Parts: sequence; C-alpha cells; structure tokens
Amino acid sequence: MKIRLGEVEKLAKIPGKGLIEGPSYCPDDGYLYFVEIEAGWISRVTMDGKYEQFYNIGAPDDLMGPNGMIYDSKGKRLLIAHRDMGVVSLDPKTKKAEVIVGDYKGKKFNGPNDLIIDSKGNIFFSDPWGTSVSNPVGAVYRWDAQTGELDKFMDNLAFPNGVLLSPDEQYIYVCEFGQNRVLRALLINGGKQHVFLHAMTYFSGGMGPDSMGMDVLGNLYIGHYGYGKVFVVEPRVGEIIEVIDIPDPAGLGSDNARFGGPDNKTLFITEANQREIYKVPVAIAGLPIPYIAG
Repeated sequence: MKIRLGEVEKLAKIPGKGLIEGPSYCPDDGYLYFVEIEAGWISRVTMDGKYEQFYNIGAPDDLMGPNGMIYDSKGKRLLIAHRDMGVVSLDPKTKKAEVIVGDYKGKKFNGPNDLIIDSKGNIFFSDPWGTSVSNPVGAVYRWDAQTGELDKFMDNLAFPNGVLLSPDEQYIYVCEFGQNRVLRALLINGGKQHVFLHAMTYFSGGMGPDSMGMDVLGNLYIGHYGYGKVFVVEPRVGEIIEVIDIPDPAGLGSDNARFGGPDNKTLFITEANQREIYKVPVAIAGLPIPYIAG
C-alpha cells in the first residue's frame, strides 16, 4: 500500500555544534522537543521554527548525554534515554528530573540510546554504546512498571538502537544499527519475553537504521543514518513501500523520525549532522505513545 506524503519542509536550523535527535511533540504546549547530545540540552522549537534551550540534563565528557526521547500522548512527561544516567523522567512543568533506572544488577549500562513504553507503562530501551559487529554485546532491557524489576530482554546485538512496539503490542521492532537491519520478534507472557526473533528488513547502504516512528496501521518510518533518507516499511513482510528524501544532499544524518502535530499527521525528522529539523505531512496518523502514569 502506498502512503500519501506531502512535501518535505525544513522546520528549523539549530545553531551551535554537535548532534541532535529525539524529536518529541508535546500536545499540551505545541512545542517539538529534541536533544542536543554533546551539550546535554533538552531543547525545543515552535511550529514556525523558533528555537530555545529548555533544560540541561547534563553530558559528562561531552559524549555521555541524552539520546532518544519520547513524550507521552498527554504531554505530561518526557522519558529520556541518557548515555550516562540511564532512563530519566522529566516533568516539563517543574523541570524535575528523576532517574527511573540507572544500572543493571549494580553495573552501569553501556549507554542507553532509545526507548518506548507500552500501554501498561513498561519501558523497553536499547543499550548499544561500545558494541559492534565484532563485539555484539548490545542489549534491549525491559523495565516493569508494576514491580520495578529490570530484565535483559534481548542480548548479543550489534549496536541496537531504535525500539518500537506494534499497535496491538504483540510485536517488538529493534533497529540493529551495526548489522544495518531491523529485527522483529513476537512478544509472549504479557510482553515479558519474546520468541521468533528475525531480521525483518535489511538495508544495502549508509551506516544503519537509527530511530523509528509508527503510524496507526503499524507501518514503520525508519530514520537511516548515513543514507539521508527515511524508509517507510510495511512490517508483515518487511517491504519498503515509500522513501522520504532529505533535500540537503549533504544531510546524510537523518537519524530520527517521529509523529506529532495537532492531528498527529506530521512526521518530524532530525538531521543530526546538519542540526536541521524537517517536517512532512502524512495522510495516515501516527500511533500515539501511551500515557506515562504517575
């Protein structure tokens, strides 16, 4: 099935240096929030492109800063995958940050990169930093909202990155950046375990798939770093059904793609290297991220 897409437009050019990612639209105030990784800023832009720095969460050594980020569908709280701190919750009204989980069995993570929550508030997040094809010790963790327990949900991965759940929460998708592919697995036991992990889609160029958005039909919108494109993939057979090109030919760092806007029919894309944010109107609405209780 073809997806009707509008024209790609540049929303903002962000001043400064360093990579940006984690676009997250807040329906409560109408801002698009994003992270400035090396500087440690949670920043935001209006829908007409006005930029401001919002909250500095920190980035020790100019490397270990915020990466992936999501806003819940009610716009009440941000969840941030932070390379040094772990998974952090940020209340945008009080600017109070709270570490939800900072280690696994007393050992610090490699460096969390991206995350998603399910309808029960359970958090799935990737932990890729320092891993590679030759050192595939990356993992995806699952934090249980009811018990507070943390489980290593998947392991032996080569730089796992973006994480998403299907609309019915029966499947999980993981961008394995180091292998240039997207993995798909069936969730069982109430989402606590998975089976039938397999490669759904391989890519033939660039560096690897980074972070993803999803529409209400379950199609994946995959930002591919090093390709300068966002690939729309139908997940049942892993077929690429649309390709969104970033206008700037030097813009090969199209790393993240997330839905937002008043009707959730705008796809926001961060171009990490050029520090640019793009927007694309899409006919099919994005899948709302569940509300984070508490």
